[in-house]
Amino acid sequence: MNGVPRYFVDANIIMDALLVRKDHPIEAMALLDMGYRRRVHLMVTPMVLGFVLAALQKNKSAKKPGPKLNMVRAMMHDLLANVEVIPAGKSDFIQSLNSSFYDIEDGSQYFAASRTGRLDGIVTRDPDYVGNVSVPLLTAPDALKDANARLHAGTKRKRRNR
Repeated sequence: MNGVPRYFVDANIIMDALLVRKDHPIEAMALLDMGYRRRVHLMVTPMVLGFVLAALQKNKSAKKPGPKLNMVRAMMHDLLANVEVIPAGKSDFIQSLNSSFYDIEDGSQYFAASRTGRLDGIVTRDPDYVGNVSVPLLTAPDALKDANARLHAGTKRKRRNR
């Protein structure tokens, strides 16, 4: 996983993929697939998972035994195969509280992801990150282009070193 692109993926991108929403669901799905194939390293926090679960279980029948709950479980199992769940702790919230972030939750997730090592971008449609982060903000299509460019550049470097 050393040389692969590393991205924090916000809940809105996950929801685009899982619910096939209007905002680039195919690209969001393709990005998650790259995570599954270990072509990219995708990170989420437990807060992202909580938001996704709340949205998937919005319908009360998805909280009772039956096909809808089974579908939610299957979707979450698939999602967890594609991403790393990183912790967001007290220090991340304190950093966010002391930062320029107006959305403290987004700030805490950014600081949590930053703490994991190299971070090549945040994949989101949320404007709250603008002006508050030191990495590129990418839509799902942008992340696919960025990942493919980074992977292609890495392949060229390996060939030259042979």
